[in-house]
Amino acid sequence: MKKIITILCLLLISCNFNKEKVLKVEKNNLIKVSGTIENLKDSLRVVIAKIDAQNFYGKKIDSTLTLKGSFEFKINVNEASEYLIMIIDIKNNTAKRTNLWLNNNDILIQGTFDNFENAKINGSKLTELSKKYNGIIKKYNNQMKNGEIDLKTYRKRTNEESLNFLFKNPNNLVSLTEILNNSRSLNKDSLKLFYSKLDSKLQNSKKGIALKNSFEIEKVKVGKPFFDIVAKNLEGNIVKISDFKGKVIVLDFWAYWCHYCHEQNQEEFPKLKEKYKNEDFVIISYSVDLDKKDWERSSKEDNVDWINISNLQGVNDKYVSHYGVEAYPTSFLIGKDGLIVKKFEGYVYDALENELDKIFEINNK
Repeated sequence: MKKIITILCLLLISCNFNKEKVLKVEKNNLIKVSGTIENLKDSLRVVIAKIDAQNFYGKKIDSTLTLKGSFEFKINVNEASEYLIMIIDIKNNTAKRTNLWLNNNDILIQGTFDNFENAKINGSKLTELSKKYNGIIKKYNNQMKNGEIDLKTYRKRTNEESLNFLFKNPNNLVSLTEILNNSRSLNKDSLKLFYSKLDSKLQNSKKGIALKNSFEIEKVKVGKPFFDIVAKNLEGNIVKISDFKGKVIVLDFWAYWCHYCHEQNQEEFPKLKEKYKNEDFVIISYSVDLDKKDWERSSKEDNVDWINISNLQGVNDKYVSHYGVEAYPTSFLIGKDGLIVKKFEGYVYDALENELDKIFEINNK
């Protein structure tokens, strides 16, 4: 639910669409997305956006107005992706939405305004698959609301049936996306098995590579050496963690959509930077954002004036896998010898400072 709210907010405030760009794309890349909706008023705003719920990301693609119970978009789709269409009735302070997957076919949406979320999507097999998968979650949600099952049973049945569905329908982007969403709760053998069921195109896709990384990449451990990260700062210059070996390093993984990351950026890191300015100490923030504009804007708002790097690969970044990051923020304290001293999940005020005090008291003896 939090992901959906975040994405909806992004859509409402985003106004970056450039119609001129659409006019310049090749006609072969354009697909038509049209809707015939009962009880749909004229002149309501309809927004279509490309979304990535795993990365809390939504990008507005186009908008139009309703007319005579219908709307239509012509958009460029280079690869299969999930989209959100939202109909906004500003006068009555309401908004209706539906999710769909677009690939290379024209789409016709049929339904009613009041039940737009469950409108029929014609022309998208991936959407059909996604609705069947989400139907499993919805079924057990309803059973729990009605008091038919308890939370423990809900979790057990949802997990078993949803995973069974994905493994029976593996070779598609919807199932691959959902497996990635659940990868942290699956063992390596299960992840390998699912990966083996993908064709070469999906295995070599960004999400396929991310899945492979989840079971192949060796994760760092406390007491062992850090894994080097190579990335760029906001100015486009390449920075490596190994450039700072010999210093005490706080390596922090963060993102623009992470509330507590901003708190830590604004409260703790400036304090640490000032307190240990005369020590061999450095803070390195690694953003898992997808869009440089989001990263840059958040960095400015948080007054990030320490080392700030990213590869703009989102939460499926290979370095996220190397460091076993499952929550944000997550910080690592690395000693002068390059060994990882401690891992911190979440933001607990003073936790890093307490450990740093111990290190520098020892080093100053």
